[in-house]
Amino acid sequence: MSVPLDDLATVAARAARAGGDLLASRFRDGRVPGEYKADDVKTDADVAAEERVLAVLEDAYPTHATHGEESGRRGEGEYVWIIDPLDGTNNFAAGFPAFATAVCCLRDDEPVAGAVYEPLPDSLFRVTRGGGGTVAPAAVATDPDRPGAGTPLSADSDVPLDSGTVSFVLGLPAVRDPERSRSADAIADAVDAECKRVLQSWSPCVDWGMLASGGSEAVVCYYPDPFEQYVGSLLAEESGAAVRANDDLGLYVAAADETAADHLTTVARDAIAE
Repeated sequence: MSVPLDDLATVAARAARAGGDLLASRFRDGRVPGEYKADDVKTDADVAAEERVLAVLEDAYPTHATHGEESGRRGEGEYVWIIDPLDGTNNFAAGFPAFATAVCCLRDDEPVAGAVYEPLPDSLFRVTRGGGGTVAPAAVATDPDRPGAGTPLSADSDVPLDSGTVSFVLGLPAVRDPERSRSADAIADAVDAECKRVLQSWSPCVDWGMLASGGSEAVVCYYPDPFEQYVGSLLAEESGAAVRANDDLGLYVAAADETAADHLTTVARDAIAE
């Protein structure tokens, strides 16, 4: 039975808020317990936030499958919920205020509804396929009496690329592969020559929120991690960003306009080929 996308987005927003509220309560609250590695970190907060998210999802849709970054895949079916409970774990652990909770619902492997919650600025992004998206404080975005309330998302920007900010998102499949890692360095350098600033926030969902609300001019991804990419790509498309994807190269570019998207795609491809 098909579930209305607005209903899915409402649950996604509630679930993201549940995870984000937990993160906010633990941020800069003493030592951050976890497993620290050279290329990643997993904290107790990741696990606790995911438990909060799962509780909301399982209560609303007990027959739906879930795939959490910490808990793995549970169940099968038409609907699968993708969860990144703490996008930006390195930032969180270091006390750097840039992180989010991301929840995205796939229907037959296509992202159709989702939410991203940045708890520190209290910005909750809500999006549905074909229905656009909004950003609002969590209390507004999850208010059942105010469906769809918030500022409509729009990736429009009147800042030219050479004066703009471009986020560069590097996924673990590239970090952990020496050849791809070298290509990533080349992409970052090449993109840097085309804009004012290349931003590597280490929280892709923060980057997607910036693009979808017109705060940055583009996002360039190289082998991005799926836990953030599903909701990120949906935010990009539904905010009107121009999107270019090349799965063979592991490349995904979203920009405020078609010209910038084409140009950055060419720049990144050329950097990989060198």
